[in-house]
Amino acid sequence: MEVAAGSLFRELDMDAVADDPAPEPECFLRAHQRGHVLVAEAANCVVGFVLLNELDDALHVEQVAVVPTHGGQGIGRKLMLAAEDVARCRGYRRMTLTTFRDVPFNGPFYKSMGWSAVSQARLTPGLADVRRREAAAGLDRWPRIAMEKSVTSD
Repeated sequence: MEVAAGSLFRELDMDAVADDPAPEPECFLRAHQRGHVLVAEAANCVVGFVLLNELDDALHVEQVAVVPTHGGQGIGRKLMLAAEDVARCRGYRRMTLTTFRDVPFNGPFYKSMGWSAVSQARLTPGLADVRRREAAAGLDRWPRIAMEKSVTSD
């Protein structure tokens, strides 16, 4: 599923991103054991997932993927809303993620859901470390940003 979802980057001439290996199954198993993976199903098949991780004082979105054949149906949005519910239920006040700023199904998508950019000066230590690792992996070939969203009801 991750490989199929990643193929959308090839259409944007981002082959290096499309060719990025999928997380190891053990990664999903550990996340599942901690309650940090949510899945979307259609006809008894997994068609999307969101992988979460605790980072500093926030619930961090590591990855979101939806099988392209199920894209445009609101599955990614529903997964993100479910992740926000998880964050609230677990007492987090905010969520974070890093993403490609200009890719339509990345930065603009999250912005449409109320996420906002985090300036370099406001990066928490963990988020700054994520950004350093992404840069070292060559992902800054395309503009990337860190984003956050408050999940408190006040």
